[in-house]
Amino acid sequence: MKAFIVLFLFLISLPCTAQDHFLSFEHYLSKGKKVSQIFAASFPEDENFLVFVEDKKRISVYNFDESGQEKAEGFAFPNFVKKYPNIGGYTYENGYYTLFLSSLNKKKWAIITIDFSNKSFQLQETKLDISGHRIFESLIYNQKQYLFTLKRSSSTIVAYILDTKGNITTQEFSFEDTDFTEGKSSINNLDDLFKIHTSNRSNSINAESPIALESSKAPVKFYQKEALVTMTVDISKSKTYQLEFNLEDGDHQVAIWEQESFEDEVYGTRSNSFIFENKFFVLRSSTEELNFSIYNNDTKEKLKTFKAKKGDPITFKNTPIIQEGGEFSDYREFEKTSKFLRKVSQSNPAIAVFKDGENYIITIGASKQISTGGPAVFIYGGGLAGAVIGSVITGVANATFNQYNAYSYTKSARFQMVLDNTLSFIPETTIPLNAFDNIKDFTQETPLEVRQTVFKYKEKHIWGALNTKNNKINFFTF
Repeated sequence: MKAFIVLFLFLISLPCTAQDHFLSFEHYLSKGKKVSQIFAASFPEDENFLVFVEDKKRISVYNFDESGQEKAEGFAFPNFVKKYPNIGGYTYENGYYTLFLSSLNKKKWAIITIDFSNKSFQLQETKLDISGHRIFESLIYNQKQYLFTLKRSSSTIVAYILDTKGNITTQEFSFEDTDFTEGKSSINNLDDLFKIHTSNRSNSINAESPIALESSKAPVKFYQKEALVTMTVDISKSKTYQLEFNLEDGDHQVAIWEQESFEDEVYGTRSNSFIFENKFFVLRSSTEELNFSIYNNDTKEKLKTFKAKKGDPITFKNTPIIQEGGEFSDYREFEKTSKFLRKVSQSNPAIAVFKDGENYIITIGASKQISTGGPAVFIYGGGLAGAVIGSVITGVANATFNQYNAYSYTKSARFQMVLDNTLSFIPETTIPLNAFDNIKDFTQETPLEVRQTVFKYKEKHIWGALNTKNNKINFFTF
């Protein structure tokens, strides 16, 4: 911990523009208690953010405005995390802050309403009747918590909706008229298709932060743009199913993307997709070759294709082929395309896209979870949730911190490429650092046992950590 204190003193004194010291405050509630973790949540509707500090018995909560000034005096309430370790989301309305927490199987839910004016909280507990359903992601829309499920032996998506008062309603989106059989007599519906796939993991993609390959490799992904939710299903060997449903008017539709075939089809060919802006990115890979194509997501027009074979160099990469173990020292570079293709074929292929100005920064590869080390972990929404590093689940966290941990604490084999706004490859271009890269560089000497958090507030990413020697929490913007 001494190194951590020295690091803070040193960093605060640096005239560096990559990050700025934003806030330092004393954790004045539950002094002397061993902190399990800290968690921050931003609320754009109220232009402020809350900081939660968890110990064994209580959760302390503090309220700050955009300038880092304490907006209301903090208070503490009982720790419900052991019973409800999964956070589906949080909302703000009329001076009240609400957290939606659930059990691991998402059948039991707790709705915690926080009132700073009276230093009080209200707990409501409820149970969802989701037996006979395949459970996917949870999202927030219109101050309500949505949990998306698939009715067993059907092709009907059912959204269970919880409001802040504890009322439960449902909304159904039927895709029973869609052909999911793929020519097999054993498949009659979407649920049957899931039964024959080894991994049905889902994840919610939030484009406001860099995306980790560990998240984007999920075969089921959810994208949300206000009331419009898009669900992509990459569990077929030949197709990607793209389901869209409007939470406001109930309208829904499906698009089926046919995968391009290879010259020599081999056992173990895998594919995955990614949506960014109005573009649909799809990666198909085997031990023999790789095909990366980009389509217009609205017109389905193919815009660009990049191909590579195991005996040839990859001509469309701006970085070496890298294998890296997150915060660990396991760093290697591959020269041979065949070795990269073999690594990708051993896991689910993955694509991650973000933008730097007008250019697209694309990461292509695959990742595996690291089983040891790393910080205390949590569950958010139900994606990679708590399994990032196989640690004990200790509390709640936000989507940005979830992504940061996945970005920092997973082992991946990957390369990056840069495309301009016409999707043309730009050779010999330096890959710019994103916010998570800057945070990793800034915190590389921070001991893993330090309780820390990352969250998005307006246009900035904010990293914070607790100094247990003086009970202060320091925040920096990136």
